[in-house]
Amino acid sequence: MVRRVLKGDNDAYAELVNAYQGQAVAMALHLCGDFETAQDLAQEAFLQAYRSLAGLKHPAAFRAWLYGILRNVCRKHLSRRPPPAASLQGNGVPEPSAPADDSVEMRSVLNTLDLEHRELLAARYLLEMDYKEIAQMLGITVNNVRVRCFRAKQALRAALAGDGGVASG
Repeated sequence: MVRRVLKGDNDAYAELVNAYQGQAVAMALHLCGDFETAQDLAQEAFLQAYRSLAGLKHPAAFRAWLYGILRNVCRKHLSRRPPPAASLQGNGVPEPSAPADDSVEMRSVLNTLDLEHRELLAARYLLEMDYKEIAQMLGITVNNVRVRCFRAKQALRAALAGDGGVASG
């Protein structure tokens, strides 16, 4: 499809958008926490990708390249957003309560993690990207991705345990 777009077939880009839009919005949602904002950020990423498509050296790497653009769009958005107001209760880690919707509870736990950890976990488990794709997206080595994913999983375990430290295991 990328080659068709580069040859002037704009319908092929619509196919690319349709193929990746759901995952792009989901990743943006995990990074920014608001559905409408996530939709806007995904749309901005697709626009930037379209404008820069001629610079894509390996059309087969479109997915990793697109998510790299989305990651940068989300980071830029988050850097402009004022920091969240400090909570009067606890350290921002959700208090155990009556079982809530698992996805809402998980999202609130994920939001306590550093942006870098959220990005890695979303790419690996939400988008089901392999280490090579994540390495392409981040511009780092596959071994570095493995280490960072391990650390992100440790941070998630710690957040789920509610201890704020690094979980063992």
